[in-house]
Amino acid sequence: MRILIDLQACQSTGSRHRGIGRYSLALAKAMAANAGQHEIWMTLSGLFPETIAPLRATFADLIPQDRIITWRTPGPVAELVPDNYWRSRTAELVREQAFAALRPDFVHTTSLFEGSGDDAVASVGLSSEHLPTAVTLYDLIPLVYEKQYLCQPDQRAWYYRKLASLKRADLLLAISDFSRQEGINLLQLPPERVVSISSAVDAHFQPRTCSDDAILALRQRYGLKRSFVMYTGGIDIRKNIDGLITAYAGLPPALRQQHQLAIVCSVQHVDRQRIAALALQLGLAEDEIVLTGFVPDADLPLLYQDCKLFVFPSWHEGFGLPALEAMSCGAPVIAANTSSLPEVLGYADALFNPRDTQAITAKMVQALEDTAFADFLRQHGLKQARNFSWDASAKKALRAFEDSPAVQLQKAKTSVSVNVNPAKTKPKLAYLSPLPPLASGIANYSADLLPELADYYDITLIVGQDEIDAAWLSANFAIRDSQWFIEHAARFDRILYHFGNSPAHAYMYPLHASHPGVVVLHDYFLGDSQAHLDLSGTMPGLWAANMYQSHGYPALLERRDSTDHVSLVRKYPCSKHIADKAEGVIVHSACARDLHELWNPENPACTWTQVPLLRRIPGQLDRQAARAALGLTHHDFLLCTFGMLGATKLNDVLLQTWLDSALANDQRCHLVFVGKNDESDYGAELEKLITDSPSGDRIRITGFTDAALFSRYLQAADGAVQLRAFSRGETSAAVLECMAYGLPVIVNKNGSMAELPEDAVFALPDSFNPAELLQAIVQLRDDAQGRAAIARKARALILQQHAPAYAARHYFDAIENFFANEPSAGLHRTLDAISNIRPVPPEHAADWQELARSLTMNSARVGKPVVLLDLSLWCQAQVEVQVPPYLKTLLEQMLVAKSGVRIEPVWRSEHDLHYARAWTCEFLGFSRLPLTDDIVQIHAGDIYLSLSAGKDLQQLPSQLQSMLDESGIICTSICLEKFANEPENNVIEAVLAEFMQVIG
Repeated sequence: MRILIDLQACQSTGSRHRGIGRYSLALAKAMAANAGQHEIWMTLSGLFPETIAPLRATFADLIPQDRIITWRTPGPVAELVPDNYWRSRTAELVREQAFAALRPDFVHTTSLFEGSGDDAVASVGLSSEHLPTAVTLYDLIPLVYEKQYLCQPDQRAWYYRKLASLKRADLLLAISDFSRQEGINLLQLPPERVVSISSAVDAHFQPRTCSDDAILALRQRYGLKRSFVMYTGGIDIRKNIDGLITAYAGLPPALRQQHQLAIVCSVQHVDRQRIAALALQLGLAEDEIVLTGFVPDADLPLLYQDCKLFVFPSWHEGFGLPALEAMSCGAPVIAANTSSLPEVLGYADALFNPRDTQAITAKMVQALEDTAFADFLRQHGLKQARNFSWDASAKKALRAFEDSPAVQLQKAKTSVSVNVNPAKTKPKLAYLSPLPPLASGIANYSADLLPELADYYDITLIVGQDEIDAAWLSANFAIRDSQWFIEHAARFDRILYHFGNSPAHAYMYPLHASHPGVVVLHDYFLGDSQAHLDLSGTMPGLWAANMYQSHGYPALLERRDSTDHVSLVRKYPCSKHIADKAEGVIVHSACARDLHELWNPENPACTWTQVPLLRRIPGQLDRQAARAALGLTHHDFLLCTFGMLGATKLNDVLLQTWLDSALANDQRCHLVFVGKNDESDYGAELEKLITDSPSGDRIRITGFTDAALFSRYLQAADGAVQLRAFSRGETSAAVLECMAYGLPVIVNKNGSMAELPEDAVFALPDSFNPAELLQAIVQLRDDAQGRAAIARKARALILQQHAPAYAARHYFDAIENFFANEPSAGLHRTLDAISNIRPVPPEHAADWQELARSLTMNSARVGKPVVLLDLSLWCQAQVEVQVPPYLKTLLEQMLVAKSGVRIEPVWRSEHDLHYARAWTCEFLGFSRLPLTDDIVQIHAGDIYLSLSAGKDLQQLPSQLQSMLDESGIICTSICLEKFANEPENNVIEAVLAEFMQVIG
């Protein structure tokens, strides 16, 4: 599982220096150390910048830095400040969206009751993004003592909003058995949703060897002049400080004179005045009560160890961590007999009634005067403390995540069909695809899919063509163009793009860039059509832009230096950027998914779902009539191959195998290529081979056929051969069409054709030889019984898994699951929710700008870590700066130096880094890309590297430096000036060596 831990409890001003902050930090460290196969991620709020670097350092040896994520939102957001209303509500939605973008299996909120008076943000389930969430349950003290803690209406409203979030959590991790039972009883929660994980203390809370001088210095530092009775914790009514002071005043005078009462914690001025007045009223001398103020963790263990007695008189605790800390340090500890404290102390005789000051006094007297009792308390405390450990608590928490029903439900999400409510208004779907009469397999595919998909959606067709030759579509759907869609895109609930490797999809590229939706990727390689559109001038720069966005500058360098565009098209898929912007990707084969994982082993931007390729089931077939129409007799053997011809279809292999065999001389044997011939030399060579053959009259290429003639050949043929090389991730519609017609088909196991059941096709090896192909053809011709068996299996497979209604239902399930679960779709819902927060005062205009920046920065990393190569010295210079003569060669070699990272030249502004696309393209001699110098989305694990002409690291603007530091960016520099007197080759070699050291 990927477990996301929200560490704001270790950042907020209200918690980070108190027990909640210490508990959260220790538990998070233990969870990271005990994670096993789980991925532990940490999230930090950018609203507490001073806390980020120390927390990153704390976890540096426990989890990778790129799993420590800083998220951002406009501030300030303290909820009880009325002017913060819009920002505080927005921040809750932004936080949940930022977490959803990281695709966690579980979110652990370490402290939910935060943010009333500072900039902490915590909520559960306010957005539509359901994230399985656990919340640490410390206590419900304000609910128990409502009159004391929730007397102010705004404070009460804030607390009850938090309680609603708490009840929405999938799991509560209670810090004690008492806290667990309190949660079950007061919140009326099912017991299985509340798990006790207990608590522990940090390792430095243990007995220490310390010199008398060190102890003396410690006492002097905090105003302690003699033996002391100690309390530490907060100062509020339920801590019962007044009861403790009163009980202390009741000690026998001689015993009191030997001791001081040390109250070790931060004390506000008003509380100091109240305590001083109480002490005066009780007749206590001025030095009998010592208020130390805040004590750092480094001093606490020695204070515990040095105290004569530790007293913890609280009426109500979730756990009572100070008592366990004191026991761990060897202090004799007595405490209240309420709430969780009996399970912490584990010894009934060390307890007292905290509401009876005489009982407190009596127990203090016993512990201070009875040496044997005090010694027993010390030894028992040390033994009892060993029953608590952070490792044990962490393992309980991890086990609770694993066993939570929410996790099991989350795992099943992608396989759960979305319920269809016929009475409910159908979602509005914009459907973008080529349509008939365009000569495109996807056009015909969409014509078959749309009537079935209309059962689930209110569909508008967005097209890039002037004519639609499909009566059913024209009669039943609104048909609009690109400009109309741009103006009205916001009215649609869903958007579906069908991308294939054809110029017919050209109009979709700019629309998908500005209005992303679900993408159906019919071909994984899209370079053929992009290259055609780019180089023909139809869409200048399209191929280059997609090559850069999908594969980076190394691909552009190769394109610049190569004249063999065919090999580049075959090498680079150029589809990653399309998929990265999508709200989900639908493919028709496992092969396409495998290709994507091969090219992009990093986390994908969205989920990929396989949906069967739709095939219409032909109605009543008339084989004899079809054969008669084609001039075939009962004795003739007709072998066909279907679809456009081309080198990747191995038509030449089939043709040559046929010509070299006895089939060519058999007057009963016919070979027909049903489809348009290739327009290159490849197609011309096929025509020549056929023309020169003695059997040329029985071998033919039909050219592009209408649907009627195509169907006639499918009905008339005895078998088909559909071969493939260099799979582009596509699924062969022609193969499935043959199978739908009950036509036995010979395939080789290339790409998606390897996924076909072997009893439903004649399957050759991927790299077959002509003899194997000929053997399969002869077997198909001669074995009528075997041919019929395969035909039945093939048709049954299409009926069961590829029928239009079946495919449309899978489309609907996939689209709706994307809409429910994908972060990019969730972002749109988050923006809608934010736009509905009212009121939005006019002065919040700057907040909208900051919100846009925050949402951009909060997006999850897609792809490789990035080396941000700052070339501002040259590309943003106010005056012309001389470019070193070796810089072009050096930059080219840097860009291709390592495949595991992406190298991006950048320039800097006051607040941001920007891509240096325009300057880099001009400097390296590329055609200018149709892309702007956008702000860089930085992520933890990226490297900022400045190429400096001076001896010192170039000074970054303070705001930019802070942002890089908070995001976990490694910042470094290479000084070029130190190589000033070196020969050019030596400089390049030395800088590259230093560069490789920096990027690892």
